[in-house]
Amino acid sequence: MSNLLGKVLASRYQLSEVIANGGMATVYLGRDQKLDRLVAVKVIHSHLAESPEFRDKFFREARLLAKVNHANLVNIFDQGDDQGNAFIVLELVQGITLRQGLSDLGRLEADQIHQVSRAILSALAQAHANGVVHRDLKPENVILADDGRIKVTDFGLARELGNDTDTGSLVGTVAYLAPEVIRRGKTETASDIYSFGIMLFEMLTGAQPYRGDDAMQIAFMHTSQRVPSAKTIHAGASAKLDELMLWCTQPNSANRPQNADQVLNWLDTASELPDIAKTIKLPDQTNFTEIIGDFPQEAKPFSSHNKKSPFVKWLVASFLALTLGAGVGWWFGVGPGALVAIPNLSDRSQSQAEQSLQEITESITVSRVFSSTFAQGTVIGTEPSAGMLVPRGSEIKLLISKGKELVAVPTIIGKDLATATAQLIGARLSLGKVSQWFNAEYPIGSVYAYSGSDGTKLPVASAIDVKVSLGAIPVVAGLQEEIAQAALEAAGLSVRATEYQFSSTISKGQVIAVVPDEPEIGKGSSVKLLVSKGAETVKMPAVRGETILAAKSLLESLGLKVVIDTKWLSKDYGIKKVTGASETVGTTLRVGQTVIIRSR
Repeated sequence: MSNLLGKVLASRYQLSEVIANGGMATVYLGRDQKLDRLVAVKVIHSHLAESPEFRDKFFREARLLAKVNHANLVNIFDQGDDQGNAFIVLELVQGITLRQGLSDLGRLEADQIHQVSRAILSALAQAHANGVVHRDLKPENVILADDGRIKVTDFGLARELGNDTDTGSLVGTVAYLAPEVIRRGKTETASDIYSFGIMLFEMLTGAQPYRGDDAMQIAFMHTSQRVPSAKTIHAGASAKLDELMLWCTQPNSANRPQNADQVLNWLDTASELPDIAKTIKLPDQTNFTEIIGDFPQEAKPFSSHNKKSPFVKWLVASFLALTLGAGVGWWFGVGPGALVAIPNLSDRSQSQAEQSLQEITESITVSRVFSSTFAQGTVIGTEPSAGMLVPRGSEIKLLISKGKELVAVPTIIGKDLATATAQLIGARLSLGKVSQWFNAEYPIGSVYAYSGSDGTKLPVASAIDVKVSLGAIPVVAGLQEEIAQAALEAAGLSVRATEYQFSSTISKGQVIAVVPDEPEIGKGSSVKLLVSKGAETVKMPAVRGETILAAKSLLESLGLKVVIDTKWLSKDYGIKKVTGASETVGTTLRVGQTVIIRSR
């Protein structure tokens, strides 16, 4: 990716430091020189900027942010393109992400969760009301600003409803993906609600409901399991918020709230939840008080969450206690109906895990799955997952590692970068480091080398480094030195030194050749120029009367080639005299030219 530090985009936005890096773009701290304010400038990576598909996806974020303007959304100020650097200018929100807050606190208190949730839902409700699905809701995309505001950001994956919302591919972060997105690539407003529900579980417990060592394992859990109650992890979790979380994470999207406004109404009317004017206290004592104002809504209770009166609950409980008595206590306490927690068996051998589970159940099945972090033959986890309460005798599945899943890297030689990236993603690999080098054998922009090209299989999700051709080094042989140097510098090369040599074929002042400093060079590399001094010449000396041996030695010392025309034996060269030569004394000769000397 290009380093734009110090650059000024569109003669207005000066970039000073990198705030964040992502798969599509780099975010810089910038200063709007026209309005004299700090902004965040998001610039698409240079190797993606040439692809119309990537550029359209990038600018879609700008269009959607402009459409769903809200106090709890990061505002957009501008968008543009400066010499191939496509960028959008966003409001600079200084603070920490919700992910960092959770890392510091572990989990949040009910009043803190209510405050954060209301801000997220208010922003999401505005998006849903405008027909926009976020598709990548997660703690990393929620900013707790230093001035108390709470902002939802990163609409890079957002889509308008009815406009390619059935993508047929997975989008977003797998830990927060709804089952329908994983199964069918179908995205709807209820999918955002599921993502919010997973975030709510994390705020209540300090952990995600599904954890694994690779994305495929977590995706499988989302589609095959039910998110457990937060109280199985943290007994002190708010009952009302736990109830809301379970509703939002229903596996069937039709059984969830259908949009954020519906969740917000329920949150505002839940009687046991605290007042929203509370403050999140982080370890550094920074306050994050939400300043969003009230959004009065008409309460819309939902049938599956009608609240029974305390009297009815007491009456039912008393009746059960009187009629069932100690028998119920035995059944659910130590009898067959007792609930037991599944232990954490990760990293144990299969035999060790089975031995531990025999105290809980005899119904143990084994499923073997690939794993990039657990050694072959060790336990990855269980289904249901560790910590869940189940009746004794329940079926428990052990997930045993088959080791890393290896895949072959597809052949991408000669492909353009966009096509190569698509093929790598299709093979469940990712694009790694992209470097550009001069290579005369491949067209500009095509891949000519990549890691894994030797046929060695690599683990799923491995990053593949690729080398992209810049074409041939400019041909400058025969050009004047100044013109050749300008051509090389225009191609991104620097001329480190110039060496002058005699040449009998290249005229004086013209380039003989370019000598790279390294075997492989790219933009910014240095080269040396070899420039002709022209043909080297000497004057024909007087050799008549000299011995054959002395004349031969003199001519060769001047760089001339000597042919001897004589009747004498070589043993007599030291005494026999030269009687004539093919060239006249004083004639200008080129170095390397042949001269005939005679002795008769």
